[in-house]
Amino acid sequence: MPASPLCRRQSGFTLLEVIVALAVVSLGLIAAFNLVVQIGTGSLHMKERTLGSWVATNEITRIRLGSEFDGDVEFAGREYRWRATISETGVEDLRRIDMEVAYAERPDAVVATSVGFISPPPTPRLGGAVWSKSASAETPGGESDEQADQIDTQEDQPEGSESDARQDAEDSR
Repeated sequence: MPASPLCRRQSGFTLLEVIVALAVVSLGLIAAFNLVVQIGTGSLHMKERTLGSWVATNEITRIRLGSEFDGDVEFAGREYRWRATISETGVEDLRRIDMEVAYAERPDAVVATSVGFISPPPTPRLGGAVWSKSASAETPGGESDEQADQIDTQEDQPEGSESDARQDAEDSR
């Protein structure tokens, strides 16, 4: 007996089910595309900030070496404009450097900032730095000036008198 139209089963999806499925898939694809765009934008922004911080660090170093306090510089294929602000700290002879870096074509849009400190260079000393008053009479090896002189004398003597010089150095200790 043939099946009546009321009892017959339909196979497949209804138009409403297909439209809902397409809407869900399209929302998922849009979200994935937006995520890819955000990752790309974030990566570009991070690159800009990193290069800007490198420019700031380089220019702080140049200021420490006695350069000017603002200017333009070419770095990694781009022109940057940087500006340093020097301010006092609570420590004598120590200054704070606040560095701002922007693209030369957009000087008001700061890409990176950095902070450094500068102080006058120490006075040069011949023979190395003296770390303490008690260490001033000692050489870097820990022996006194007299012991160092005896060791220098030992090195200048002929081979046969080497044991005599060692004995003299040990006796003086």
